[in-house]
Amino acid sequence: MWTKVRSWSNKIGAEEFGIERIPEEIRTNQHPRDYFTIFFSANCNTATLATGFLGPVTFGLGWWDSFLAIIFFNVLGGLFPAVIATLGPRLGLRTMIIPRYSFGWWPAKVLAILNVINQVGWGVVNCISGAAVLSDVGSHGIPMIASIIIVGIIAIVLGLFGYKVLHFYSRYSWMVMLVCFIITAGFGARHFVNVPWGSGSLEASNILSFSTSIIGFQAAWAPIAADYGVYMREDTKSSVIFSWAYAGLLSSQILLELLGAAIGTLVMNTDPRFQTAYGQHGLGGLFGSVYEGINPGVRGFGYFIEVLIGLSTAAVITTNIYSLGLSMQMITKKLVIVPRLVWSMVGSIAFLAIALALRDHFEAVLEDFLLVCAYWLVPFCMVIILEHFIWRRQYEYDLGVWNDHTRLPYGIAASVAWVCGTVISVVAMSQTWWIGPIAAAIPGSSYGTDISWILGAAVSTVLYIPIRIWERKQWQL
Repeated sequence: MWTKVRSWSNKIGAEEFGIERIPEEIRTNQHPRDYFTIFFSANCNTATLATGFLGPVTFGLGWWDSFLAIIFFNVLGGLFPAVIATLGPRLGLRTMIIPRYSFGWWPAKVLAILNVINQVGWGVVNCISGAAVLSDVGSHGIPMIASIIIVGIIAIVLGLFGYKVLHFYSRYSWMVMLVCFIITAGFGARHFVNVPWGSGSLEASNILSFSTSIIGFQAAWAPIAADYGVYMREDTKSSVIFSWAYAGLLSSQILLELLGAAIGTLVMNTDPRFQTAYGQHGLGGLFGSVYEGINPGVRGFGYFIEVLIGLSTAAVITTNIYSLGLSMQMITKKLVIVPRLVWSMVGSIAFLAIALALRDHFEAVLEDFLLVCAYWLVPFCMVIILEHFIWRRQYEYDLGVWNDHTRLPYGIAASVAWVCGTVISVVAMSQTWWIGPIAAAIPGSSYGTDISWILGAAVSTVLYIPIRIWERKQWQL
């Protein structure tokens, strides 16, 4: 069976490599700007739009406070994946292999399992967000179930082929999607509402809770950021790699989240058709409503735009599928012999099934998932970044030990810092199903104030540095 699958994957041109280190002799002259296009393309979709949409609709913010929050927290949050992206070309290792140099062998397996869940979850969120807009076409003529299947299958086909196809598609797809979003902004501008921002403790509480969603969206790229640069030359300057990656993450998320916030203000428009569109069909109905009320030709053109934008999430789902397959191989050596393509297919079936089951609860799924991402990923990012800048500043990673558990750190410092950072995040979280005591104790909102990512980052940093110093003195690993 294994031989047949491997032979079939070669015939269709799928990438052969899995989690093995990519040696320098087979690297290509891939330009670092591919980091810009992969991130910009993957974020130029309705899921990013929906993140900004949460500001006015879920957290009750106005236009200008949503605007400032989106700018500031993206500038901060984008640093996590952009720094980790630099490790791909320099080390030739997939992202979730790199934690072995701080977490050690066994804890890194736990992180790989979490990342599999993470990628399946993002596949669900991205698929539903695209399908929500696609289903609006033809006066809601495409059933949501059919829309999810269409978006999912396109993404699955692209994702199975691997690294080269992903980068080729990303180099061009973002141009089309960006034009579509600009056109939508143009038609919607006359309807957007300049909702005034609030003040006092309630405003502060809403801003902090919204910041967790933004940070969670950016941090979600961290466990896969290095995957898309492993074929670049090892001598590519880290500053150049960081600049391209950071620019792609920052520009795409800021632009699309700002448009999402603007579309969110339509809910406050006095014209009842916007409230009706949102109440009956959610984000997809509200998105399509900006093309209504002009003439049939414009509405028909709007349907064409919605088709393209509905399919835009294919670019990001392909990254979820691709990296999911890699993380599966990291859980145990026994899974390495199964090609990445097979694990990607299994994950694809899982996210499609879940997306179909949760198709009517998109905003709740998005908000909850974004916040959950921030809870464990921010402490994870802090450990990886601290290890890199304090102890491995000149990329002092022994690349010969990446798959040898006897020569890797024991991971005591990383595990303690990560677990404690995640626990404090849970205690400071604010969800519909759980409000932590710290979040509940902060005045301003009856729903609590989510400061999980702030405390998670602080606690993991304070604990990791001294314990890691002790750990290195004991075992020199």
